[in-house]
Amino acid sequence: MTQSGAPAASPSVSWQDIICADQPAAATWAHIFQRLQTLALAATSPAALHRETVAPDRLLAETAWDLWQQFPTAAPSAIAGIRDFWQPPITSAGTAVLLLDALSLRELPLIISAAKKRGIEPANITVRASVVPTETDQFSAALGLSGRARLANNQPPASFIFNGPDVYTDVLADPFIDCVGRIGAQPRLFLWHNWPDEPLIHLHSNRPDGDTVVAAEIKRTLASDGFWAFLDRLRQGRRLLITSDHGYATTADFSSEVKAPEDVRQLAGQFGAQRAVREDSCAPWLQRQFPPPVLRFPDARGAWLLVAGQRKWKVSGGFPTLCHRGLSLLEAAVPMIELPAI
Repeated sequence: MTQSGAPAASPSVSWQDIICADQPAAATWAHIFQRLQTLALAATSPAALHRETVAPDRLLAETAWDLWQQFPTAAPSAIAGIRDFWQPPITSAGTAVLLLDALSLRELPLIISAAKKRGIEPANITVRASVVPTETDQFSAALGLSGRARLANNQPPASFIFNGPDVYTDVLADPFIDCVGRIGAQPRLFLWHNWPDEPLIHLHSNRPDGDTVVAAEIKRTLASDGFWAFLDRLRQGRRLLITSDHGYATTADFSSEVKAPEDVRQLAGQFGAQRAVREDSCAPWLQRQFPPPVLRFPDARGAWLLVAGQRKWKVSGGFPTLCHRGLSLLEAAVPMIELPAI
């Protein structure tokens, strides 16, 4: 098994030394993701991994927020990682990409452990960057799609960047064991399954114990025979890349709660209980704070405003326990796991 990326930073090197190093942003993000990969593979629980991200998230949000501003262009992107994998292999094996919606670094050690229990040695493991905002629609746009649904029933538009005459695409929502029979014999597959986002994270996002419930169900599914029967079907004659469009945040464990009344009023008025919104007239006030709780990212339609770091605030109805779209490491980083063909 290979683990590609930047040279691993020594465990004795602090997050401050990595994040505040005098080097190009691309090199810093490569080292951040390499350290996250090491921590994720060694994590004993989702909560333990979150605790490891408190310090770097605070540094990025409160000291080195310019790195977040450079994230869309400087961080090693998941799209580029898929493109590298998608290149025709030297062997005769085909290629299959499986996007699991909202799969995060918390799930990386679970997949690796379950694979090894079945005698499967991953061919490659990396950590890559999602898009900004960290959400499905933005990732779809980066793939040349107006939405995830455009991949359904093998009818992708010509704009899909991984299109081809030998490519089969689909969007799946059924239990994994029920999806086995939907996989044809095409040599190149690009599949997007809505698990765990819609059936789990969205369903339990407002429960006080939502993070615990979701973690237990994800662990059960990733160890199940049904999930691995589905993966084995994808691997029939194909190398398989398992990755994601974005991660997710467990806000119950966030390290920073905004309490200044005017800050709370502005954030609640601008964002409600979300982590990203389209820009409007409230934006300049929020961006003038120091350090800025909100960062601006222009795009073709104007700009997005994203909350940086593990920040939450009081809002009517309560802040969701599980969410994404913002700028924290577990929202923005996704695993990429390559399994060999069979």
